[in-house]
Amino acid sequence: MDAINQTNKRSLKIDFAPMVDLGFLLITFFIFTTKLTEAKAFKLNMPDDGPVEIHTNTPESATITLQLKGDGIVDYYEGFEQKPLQKGTLALYAHNSVRTHLIDKRNRILQKIGTDSNYVVLIEPTKKTSYKEIIDVLDEMKILDINKYVLLDGKQ
Repeated sequence: MDAINQTNKRSLKIDFAPMVDLGFLLITFFIFTTKLTEAKAFKLNMPDDGPVEIHTNTPESATITLQLKGDGIVDYYEGFEQKPLQKGTLALYAHNSVRTHLIDKRNRILQKIGTDSNYVVLIEPTKKTSYKEIIDVLDEMKILDINKYVLLDGKQ
């Protein structure tokens, strides 16, 4: 009787090749349809290439120019460069830093004019200025909510 049971048992062979094909098709489908995370970049608004009309309604007392000298040293002047209202040197990464001075400048503008809507910061790097210093100053503009700032071509 054991011989009869052994002959009735059949071996079952399953071909997994179609299942493997289906798996690779699904993997390929999900790879092509999945959106990868996009790199987050700093938003930079560029002006149009057309002609520019310059309308300056900003009073001299509401502007400040930051000259990035490199190694964390920032020279500043308020008003025109030829005849500044106030000028000095700041450290980018010190306690009495650019941030403190920009806050103080905003407070003086608010006392004098009553609004800081014309507050303009001109950022002027030099050849010695590192990329990190430029980004750090641009971060300060964002942190202090300064809406009008200009990154100028660097001096020699």
